Amino acid sequence: MTHPGKLVTITADITIAGGGLAGVCAAIAAARQGRTVSLIQNRPVLGGNSSSEIRVWTRGSTGGGNLFSEEMGILGELKLANQYKNPEGNPILWDEILLDAVYQEHAISLFLNTLVVDVAHQDGHIQSLTALEINSERRFQFRSPVYVDATGDGFIAASAGLSYVIGKECNGTYGEEHAPEQFDPTTQGCTILMTFIKRDRPVAFVPPSYAYPIEYIEKLLNNGGRMVSEKSNGCDFWWVEFGGQKDTINEIASITLELKRLTLGIYNYIKNSSKFDADTLELNWTGSLPGKRESRRFVTEYVLTETDILQNRTFNDVAFHGGWYLDFHPSEGIYSKADFCTQIPVDLYGIPLRCLFSSQRDNLLVCGRILGASHAAFASTRIMDTCALSGQAAGTAASVLVSDQLKTPDLLDKSVYARIQALLVEGDMLLPGYHQETISENIHVEASSVIDGLPGKECGALSCHRDCFLAIPTELAAVSSLFLDAKQEALLQVSYRYAALPSRNSKQGEWFHGMLELKQGRTSVDLARFSRKEDAYLLLVLHASHGVSIPLVNKDLVGVLCGLRDSATYHHPLLSIRSFVSYGPENLINGHSRPYNRAHIWLSGKEEQPTIRLNLEKSRSITAISLFFDCGLSEEMVSSRVADVDPHHNIQLRSGVSPNLVRDFDVYVRIGDEDVLVRRIRDNYQRHVMVRFECCDTASLLIRFLRTHGSEHTGVYAIRIH
Repeated sequence: MTHPGKLVTITADITIAGGGLAGVCAAIAAARQGRTVSLIQNRPVLGGNSSSEIRVWTRGSTGGGNLFSEEMGILGELKLANQYKNPEGNPILWDEILLDAVYQEHAISLFLNTLVVDVAHQDGHIQSLTALEINSERRFQFRSPVYVDATGDGFIAASAGLSYVIGKECNGTYGEEHAPEQFDPTTQGCTILMTFIKRDRPVAFVPPSYAYPIEYIEKLLNNGGRMVSEKSNGCDFWWVEFGGQKDTINEIASITLELKRLTLGIYNYIKNSSKFDADTLELNWTGSLPGKRESRRFVTEYVLTETDILQNRTFNDVAFHGGWYLDFHPSEGIYSKADFCTQIPVDLYGIPLRCLFSSQRDNLLVCGRILGASHAAFASTRIMDTCALSGQAAGTAASVLVSDQLKTPDLLDKSVYARIQALLVEGDMLLPGYHQETISENIHVEASSVIDGLPGKECGALSCHRDCFLAIPTELAAVSSLFLDAKQEALLQVSYRYAALPSRNSKQGEWFHGMLELKQGRTSVDLARFSRKEDAYLLLVLHASHGVSIPLVNKDLVGVLCGLRDSATYHHPLLSIRSFVSYGPENLINGHSRPYNRAHIWLSGKEEQPTIRLNLEKSRSITAISLFFDCGLSEEMVSSRVADVDPHHNIQLRSGVSPNLVRDFDVYVRIGDEDVLVRRIRDNYQRHVMVRFECCDTASLLIRFLRTHGSEHTGVYAIRIH
């Protein structure tokens, strides 16, 4: 016999409230560190705004124009699994990718449709959470030493008395250029999306009575870029925004109704205004939940500011990165006459661990869009990829607190946050400004080959009718020349700058300027003249000049890109390279697992089965190796999409697995005079691969790479021995 309302106590090392991308990544991160986790989600699916209930695609640093900066870590695993299993970007299958990932972690207990309704706390310490399972009569009390608030609205942290802000701080608070002169209580609004499909027959639409009429909708459109067509679909409607002038928490019901009136009114306008070719268009989905952009932001140990981002400030306790635009939306949303958004490009930047906790609460961390950031900084950090990274950082930090029986103020201790940083780097996180140590053990690396020629063949050209860029590590630029074609003699104005990772469109940093003299026909430009700085990326901007173009090749050289500064479509320039030594096997043990100041990758020559041998100074017990492969870190991997993408998104969608990824390889260990096979890996689609095997005492390992997903060259950033 069941007992209605019976309270069931659930204990775990860590309780995480919120099953969006931040909460999912936090839970997986903590579970992988051996902690038991209760993951509570108030919806039937995981993913938050990216779920099939809301269908906002995931974007981040690469979408903001930062090259080689695609977010990896646990989020990267999820995105790569999605590319392999769901190449069409079906949002329903994205739900299942997330659910499968959580279920694979047996230390996670998942509670879907479970709403936290009460927080018991005393003297800055959370004692328990009480929650209701919405589709049953069960009640739970969750108890843990540490809690993580990933709820989006910050219900746990607010209930526990942690200070928060709703609205825009005045410019006197943090000295921010883009903050208002006086405090403004308004926020960014919410959006309900919809998707259409073309049928082979006419489809009628009779709008519900609550939908706004055509005349009403017509007055709202064509203001600030708010335009529609029969080709509009999915995230094209992100600007149907409302609620920024209301309480996006307590007035969400009325905000939802207004958004339903607007979205169905817009669809009715497209279908029935006779202005579009929409007779066969059918509405096949519209959301019932708004995608919420902003509500509370918490006052954490450190509050990230716009100045931190624009000055690219470094933090000793950096825990994850951002790189999306400072992306401001008018609080009036669709009712504003202003542009639907203002996007200010920024460089890749680091975010400190201190933005995820306050020492006033001894067992609570926050992550996702509620992390400690000013409203101006939040305009960038709110993007979902960045929120997911914050989740991995929070989950990792929570695991260390539990394992060492620490409190959140202990996260200020360098020895504690340094341990967390080491775990994050091991988990494939990029920490800008963090100085990674090279492998301390004496390892000699032998490669069967190293790339010795520019991949691909010449195939067309990129016209410099608008500003173009070349991104190349300075160590490679020092031994390279760029070819330029000119229809007549020309003086080409150039600008250039240096950064750890380049942004194609940011104006930050120190810039240098010069001129190139081009003869008619083809000119070889020696890039050594721009390589004055060691260990940095060179971003060379070729200013618009009609009749000038960059010859292209049809294959990529990892770590080098060119393109138009205002476009996310990238190309591979024709170069003359005098030495490929920077692609040697020593990169595998230099402590880096992705481009940062350098390409940091070993590229094989054109051979069928290239090999890497790792020779240790002395024999030791080995149980695993981890490998970090190339997966195209300048190509965006979004969670969901429609077939046609409006150009204003400025996104180059990839379909399927990157051809550069290693697909099949074998691992051998040296036993006596023989290389003994210990693992075969087949049909790999991940960038970060942990290969485990029975413990072996050996001083030598061999990895034989059998096949990529299409590339002629095998690319590996790092190999680590465990």
